[in-house]
Amino acid sequence: MYIPYSNFRTPAIMKFHPNELTLLLDPKSTTGRKLRAYAHSICNNINEIDYTTTRLTTTVWKEIVTMLGNNPEEYIDKDHPVIKNDENHTYTMHGWLNVLLNSPEVLKGPIAIRKNKAILCTNPSDILKLGITSNIPMKTLPHLRAR
Repeated sequence: MYIPYSNFRTPAIMKFHPNELTLLLDPKSTTGRKLRAYAHSICNNINEIDYTTTRLTTTVWKEIVTMLGNNPEEYIDKDHPVIKNDENHTYTMHGWLNVLLNSPEVLKGPIAIRKNKAILCTNPSDILKLGITSNIPMKTLPHLRAR
């Protein structure tokens, strides 16, 4: 049986640029769409990665979990059917990374990454915890302008 190459999910090679905001999200989810709109309003340089179509490696997942700063088990939705159907919920770090590798939809929400800091965004306004200021220029009133 021939399967066209375009049907394979290809591994992502990620380089995190310090001036770029990287969003790891499902663009079809409501939280993902809201986060994307919020991110575009505060930052010009955005790298969006759809984790439903792009396969990330365990090394990339480990780097993201390290930036998040905790155990990957804390970012996984235990009520998701993929986790509920599995009897063994006690995984090692490598086991949780394999869960993320094979079923990234078990994440509690999208992840925003900037300057080696990542945050799980269960609410779109959580992106402000990364310390990004708005890219909208402030208008100076005419009587306050330097002459």
